[in-house]
Amino acid sequence: MDQGLAAFLASAAALAGALIGGGFSARAARIGGEKTVEAARQQVRDQARAESERWLMQARHDAYQEILGTIQAYAGALILPTAEATATEAAKQRFHSAELRVKVVGPEAVRNAAHELSVTLINVQRVLDDGEPIKSWMAQRIEERHSAFVEAVTAVYAWEPDAAGDVP
Repeated sequence: MDQGLAAFLASAAALAGALIGGGFSARAARIGGEKTVEAARQQVRDQARAESERWLMQARHDAYQEILGTIQAYAGALILPTAEATATEAAKQRFHSAELRVKVVGPEAVRNAAHELSVTLINVQRVLDDGEPIKSWMAQRIEERHSAFVEAVTAVYAWEPDAAGDVP
């Protein structure tokens, strides 16, 4: 074999090796790039989810504070009626507005507890509107529903994220 042919075969082998190595390098770079893009996407999804959970917990906190703040005024206006019907109506409207906020952001247990409290207050209002006097069972029922609502809210605040990280 002469030197020209040997040089040609050596250069062809080197060229084939370079092409194969370059192909593997390009493939590795592409796979690495895809993995980097996927990791960035996952990070954005995780950040968006964390921000959404923070927003939801803050919205729930605000709604719970609002409804807890209005319960006393509304129940008090029912149990100890004042001469002003407008004060009772204002307390009732504030309570129902707060209940609506809880319905929007609260988990099912809190929504149900708020609904039960609302139904109880409405039933007491109907009895009083019919001219009947307040009875002890009415105040007791309001207190029971109020306690059930507080327990449902407390369960949300005591929430421990599980492996899936679901917000209750």
